[in-house]
Amino acid sequence: MREPRISKVCRRWRAGGKWTRLGRVTAGNRLEYDKRVNRVIDHIRQHLADDLSLAALARVAAFSPFHFHRVFRASTGETVFGFIQRLRIEKAAAALRDHPHQSVLEVAFDHGFGSAATFARAFRARFGMSATAWRSGGWRRSKHGKHVRKAGKARRRPARQTAPMSVHVVERPSQHVACMRYVGPYGAHGIPELWTRLRRWSAAHDLGPGPHVKLGVRCRYDACVVVPRDFTPDRLVDVTDVPGGAFAVAEFVGTAHEIQGAWDRVFSGWLPGSGYEPDDRPCYELYRGDPTVDDARGVFRCELHLPVRPL
Repeated sequence: MREPRISKVCRRWRAGGKWTRLGRVTAGNRLEYDKRVNRVIDHIRQHLADDLSLAALARVAAFSPFHFHRVFRASTGETVFGFIQRLRIEKAAAALRDHPHQSVLEVAFDHGFGSAATFARAFRARFGMSATAWRSGGWRRSKHGKHVRKAGKARRRPARQTAPMSVHVVERPSQHVACMRYVGPYGAHGIPELWTRLRRWSAAHDLGPGPHVKLGVRCRYDACVVVPRDFTPDRLVDVTDVPGGAFAVAEFVGTAHEIQGAWDRVFSGWLPGSGYEPDDRPCYELYRGDPTVDDARGVFRCELHLPVRPL
């Protein structure tokens, strides 16, 4: 099967693209990341009862809303939502313990919970008992009772010794792609079936084995194949453009269960000291030709692309 005509451009990325090897990670750049994340933590502390949307918090940090959740998790080891939920429930637990005359519902509303049911579920999940039982003396028996974390303290991801990643920054042109979409949790169920459908569709339209692009935005996953600009889609696919620009590129070889860890290392190990920050474009994985390395073990090869701009 032949490659789509536009794949010639993709081959020029490798042959003629300007690849720049970045210098040593600097402490100053990493401190800038820490300062921005701490600014968000302080903002959350001061507005805990408010509607704390991801987009609003990204503006506080001056990071791209596309990627702020990953930057925060790389710095703290917690998701943005997980940190807000933990902080709210821990402060509420302290209020229940220290202000016995305030009703449970008042405490829930004062700490950003929209309903009694939501608060009850979150409280039981965190402390293993109801808010009423906690207030009635359960906090004395709980391992959390005397050591509820000080409000606003984010966990810090412990430093791990990992092999240094080879990451380069390169300019990529925009690409016209046909895509199929999956919406749902990332994992080993819906996404492999999506790629199977796209490969069958590509073969039926004589589009060949590659290059293929995977776009990941939150829980939306697009499996794409590069097509000519004049390509006419059928009812099974949509067409769109993948924006070009500067990308940090890292090669990945491994299994589907390991690729999230590779993305985490880009965000936690390379990015904070690189002198770059994520740009307002989606990240993607690029699969060239047949990506299979070891079919029996499920090992494949691709390139991780993170859109970046100077810090």
